[in-house]
Amino acid sequence: MNVPPHSPEDELGVLGSCLLDCALIPKIDLQPKDFYDRRHEQLWDSLQQQYNEGKAMDALTIGAWLKDKNLLDQVGGYDHLVRLQSDVLVSAHSQHYATGVRKASKLRQEIAVLQDGLGLAYGGESVSERVISALNLTALGTSKDTPLDELGDEFIQNCIDGKVGHFNWWCDEWTQHLGKMASELMILHAPRSTGKTAIMLQWIVNAHRNEMRTPLASIEMLKPELMPRLIAHAGQVNTYTMRTRGYATDSEIGRSRSANKEIKVLELCVRDKGMSIEDIRGWAIAEARNGADAIFIDNLLSINDGGKKFDSKTLMYDYFIRKLRDLRDELEVPIIILAHPNQNNEVAWSKDVENFADVILFLMDVPYEGIQVNGKNIQHEGDGHVIARFQKNRQGISPTASLYFNKEYQTFEHREWH
Repeated sequence: MNVPPHSPEDELGVLGSCLLDCALIPKIDLQPKDFYDRRHEQLWDSLQQQYNEGKAMDALTIGAWLKDKNLLDQVGGYDHLVRLQSDVLVSAHSQHYATGVRKASKLRQEIAVLQDGLGLAYGGESVSERVISALNLTALGTSKDTPLDELGDEFIQNCIDGKVGHFNWWCDEWTQHLGKMASELMILHAPRSTGKTAIMLQWIVNAHRNEMRTPLASIEMLKPELMPRLIAHAGQVNTYTMRTRGYATDSEIGRSRSANKEIKVLELCVRDKGMSIEDIRGWAIAEARNGADAIFIDNLLSINDGGKKFDSKTLMYDYFIRKLRDLRDELEVPIIILAHPNQNNEVAWSKDVENFADVILFLMDVPYEGIQVNGKNIQHEGDGHVIARFQKNRQGISPTASLYFNKEYQTFEHREWH
């Protein structure tokens, strides 16, 4: 019979380090269940309790406390406690030991998920999606419920510290008006060639300039198509003219090189063969674990069905958006996905699904005959005149703005509010 993954040396190292220096206990991110040895599981729980009560600890004092609770035999007695403390000479490697314990615990959780799935599969039940979801949750770790009063204290402190929300819209005058995005699902939709990708890339570049991580899964557009747009915006250089002219000036080359240097550190995920919603889920979870401040996806209509059968395209896109809503809840980071109308120039999803989105932003070119917005007639001001309308915003502010899309530099500029 195979023995589940575990690391006795690392478990001993963590506990021995904490007996040497109890100040390490709150710094080590482990739960009692992460320990394979039942004695060590009980001891770690006891050490955390003692620390939270403000008690000084070593092998003798924790032993006396355990004896008083009739738990001493469950942790191996005084002899085991003394050996734990004496076998670890210094506490400097406690985090290294903790990493080993955590890794083994995660492997045991994954084995348990796969074993459960195997049992269900033998019973004739399809379990692929359930197993994938459970494995993704073990990758993220389990979350603990937080009392409501603590959440209130945290929100007030974040307001004081200027940390309300995750993703800051600082990049543009018109999006600054919205404040910061919290853990929200945003749909940015517009007809083709309106500038959806350009405005997304503008947000990503400005996010990087503000020291934020905003990875992009570009399913529709490949890197050879993305790079000229990125260089045009980041370097404020007309890459289209450079390509049609057949050469670049010294100034254009200098700005392009500076932009390319900046772009190299952006985190772009380009898939030639497309991605399913489960592919996106796995990628996003990995990015969230690496500290992503927001997740960008381009675009909804390019996500493939992953082998699933749907009665209609609308039902498929509804399913994708519901899955992204669930992913937003799990990751607790903003998710921004682009979408364009279907072949009939209609939104690809049903109206019911709009309930799942927190923010819906619609871009459209101002027609030659003008357009009426909020009772005001907006006149066409030439090519590149775009209306940005927030059709939904759970934050309560749903403004409409006139923008100018500078196609040469792939940059949006704010004109006025309506």
